[in-house]
Amino acid sequence: MSESVKHQRYHDLDFVRAAAMLLGLLLHVCIFFMPPEKYFWGSGDYSGDILNAQFLNFIHLFRMQLFFLLAGFFAELVVDRKGLSNFVQDRLKRILLPFVVGVLVMVPVFTLLNGNFGYYNNLFDGKNILEIIRSSALFGWFELESGSGLKDGLLHYWFVYYLLIFYLLYVVFRPLLMSKLIQTVSGWNQLIEIGIKRWWGFLLLGVLIAPLQYSLKSVSIPPTGFNVPLADLGLYFLYFFFGVSLYRQRSLLEYVTKNAYVYAAFSVPLFILIDYPTMKIDLSAPIANDLYTWTIFDLQTLEFVRPNLIKEGVLFGGWAMVLVVLLRATLCWSMCLASIGIASRYLSKESSTVRYLADSAYWVYWIHMPLTFKLSYMFQDYEALDPLTKCYLVLVVSTLLIYMSYQWFVRYTWLGNFFMGKKKSPSDPGEEQFRILNLIKVCSKPVLIGAIFTFCVGSLMRYNRSSEDRTPLVEAYVARKQGVLDKYGTFEGFRDAFGNTPLHATQFKSEMLRRYNPLPRLIEGMDSLDHQNDVGRTALFYAVKIGNETDMRTLLDRGADPDISDCYGHTPAHAAAILCGNRNAEKSAKYRSMLRVLVEHGCDLAVQDQQQRTVADCLMEFSGVSLEDLVDGL
Repeated sequence: MSESVKHQRYHDLDFVRAAAMLLGLLLHVCIFFMPPEKYFWGSGDYSGDILNAQFLNFIHLFRMQLFFLLAGFFAELVVDRKGLSNFVQDRLKRILLPFVVGVLVMVPVFTLLNGNFGYYNNLFDGKNILEIIRSSALFGWFELESGSGLKDGLLHYWFVYYLLIFYLLYVVFRPLLMSKLIQTVSGWNQLIEIGIKRWWGFLLLGVLIAPLQYSLKSVSIPPTGFNVPLADLGLYFLYFFFGVSLYRQRSLLEYVTKNAYVYAAFSVPLFILIDYPTMKIDLSAPIANDLYTWTIFDLQTLEFVRPNLIKEGVLFGGWAMVLVVLLRATLCWSMCLASIGIASRYLSKESSTVRYLADSAYWVYWIHMPLTFKLSYMFQDYEALDPLTKCYLVLVVSTLLIYMSYQWFVRYTWLGNFFMGKKKSPSDPGEEQFRILNLIKVCSKPVLIGAIFTFCVGSLMRYNRSSEDRTPLVEAYVARKQGVLDKYGTFEGFRDAFGNTPLHATQFKSEMLRRYNPLPRLIEGMDSLDHQNDVGRTALFYAVKIGNETDMRTLLDRGADPDISDCYGHTPAHAAAILCGNRNAEKSAKYRSMLRVLVEHGCDLAVQDQQQRTVADCLMEFSGVSLEDLVDGL
């Protein structure tokens, strides 16, 4: 291989890696302006837009897998060109150090600005700044004496945490993984060659990775904190190692470029269709899925434990589940390869603009979350604009502020050595075009055109939904503005896409995360408290599932039926009995208390689920406790 080829700069892949990080900016804004059936912690826009939900679906389906694939590619590139020692030193400086600073500084800053992932909650009401920092810093380490355990939260830095683990595995096991014997026996290189050379190869890659994806707690692979699930880690590491191997067979990139439009043609129509089935699969997960986990650390006892791999917690959904997993796995590969192939077609030549975006991407992702969240929460309250336009404005304002910080504090300062590899000098050729005023001038026209287009599309979509008042569903979930629900005489007829009523929505989040309690007002406006959603679950069932004991008592006292079964034959009492098997002792005790309350209210303990198990059977199977001992003395 010639020296020019060996040391070529992959401008296209640099851009794709940067785009994977920059998409996080869009991801963490659009989640605030989605339809009511998207019950995320950021939900709160009364007329959320389906396009924002599709943005989320598109980005979340493949972005992190693509990032880890490229991280593996560039890791092997650096080792190949500069040696393993240089690679380790570079990653310690550019990855580990910013991660530590992010956890120590930016996580508390985020908490101060956004109330610990809940702008509307009351967890920090009455606390001063020092008390809030004490509660949030180092995962709540300074409050361990209270017995609450550690809080598993890394914000958006979770991907850096995963990356550090992958780098460690890569450095330690690289000689073994790269050995000819392992490569030959495993057939790994041949698999990559088939997967890339054949236009249909991505289908094979999807089929091969689907079993691992099936084993995850959720098929949508949500991000996690430092208590990393081993299955999630293993899945992402496969993409990382694929990237490592792709560099060693980088001549295959020409086939990725050749087949780029095939990948795109497969991806575009199907990613739009996969969102609803994915949500429905997650909604229909059996109650045992709440116990199913690949984590190996107990946050309360601070001890290492075994993964809790409950078969019925993952084997559900039948062929629908299999097809959803297969399609998501295949789509992920096609989107990753399409991104690389299209970039190779159009961005393989050096470009100062592409280089600028690549240089800035790490800082943009590292710094963005406190700002975008705060602005998004603020814009949710502004009802005069449609949600699509609000999303766009938040993106524009936050991007401007973030790039101002990049220009002033990173690009030409010592921070640039960490976030860019090497800082720039204002006197470098071409740097004058990246001055803030010049960037604003260049971008102002397309931004304005984009604003007009977004406003027109968003307004039309809002007009089309004008007859669909979904305010009670949203307000029941976020409990944001006391008095909003008073405008309604009845809440009968309000349902989301999965049959959930406002009463259900109150129970999709902990009762601790409220500014006020909407439950009494909702009960007044409901003819029945026993409406079932598409999987047969009532609001009472979800109160038990989430652990809202006060709400559970309220619903029971107001006449909610404790004996209505879901699609698995589980009543609320079955749910409480199963969840008593939680390996977290505090949560297990909570569910035992809730089961006692259900027994006190006369729930039918003889009802059998689809496996002919009574409440007593479930309690014994999952927690080893007899029902007689649990309710002794009642």
